[in-house]
Amino acid sequence: MDENDLKKGQVGIVSTGYQGNPCNMHLNGLADEVKKGVDGQDGLYGLIFHTIGVSDGITNGTEGMKYSLPSREIIADSIETVVSAQFYDAVIPIVVCDKNMPGAMIALGRLNRPSILVYGGTVKKGTWKGEGLNIVSAFEAYGERIKGNISDEDYKGIIKNCIPGAGACGVCTPPIPWLRASNAWA
Repeated sequence: MDENDLKKGQVGIVSTGYQGNPCNMHLNGLADEVKKGVDGQDGLYGLIFHTIGVSDGITNGTEGMKYSLPSREIIADSIETVVSAQFYDAVIPIVVCDKNMPGAMIALGRLNRPSILVYGGTVKKGTWKGEGLNIVSAFEAYGERIKGNISDEDYKGIIKNCIPGAGACGVCTPPIPWLRASNAWA
């Protein structure tokens, strides 16, 4: 920052991005783009910082799930802490998923500063053997594997292709019809 930048309104740009979670792995790059946009406005200067994000999809069924719901409060507290401690004039959280979005919104409500919540988007639907996939497809395939109703090839194909890139897991896309038909939900 130079002396001119110190006269500008400081905008905290908070990313929940990190490489270990397909939902969030692209958010740090998006934060860089948001900073360029903020810095391009007269009188504003963007400052990127980070907070956590826990993947329910990765932790599901493990001890890690104990940390999922509490992560929402940690996210809210960390955003509020940095924005308040640094006296930022505004804040732009960049989020996806069902814990960091509400965590960011809780912080925005507490902070009562100008803000824009940026949603990082939903992952595109995956495919395997012509069928549409999403994260639920992986859970269903695991159940079918345990029951012995699915080949190793199909199991691995579904797991490797259900989330083809970055973005929120897209659980609202339809799961594989032949898995539903095989009574995976019984």
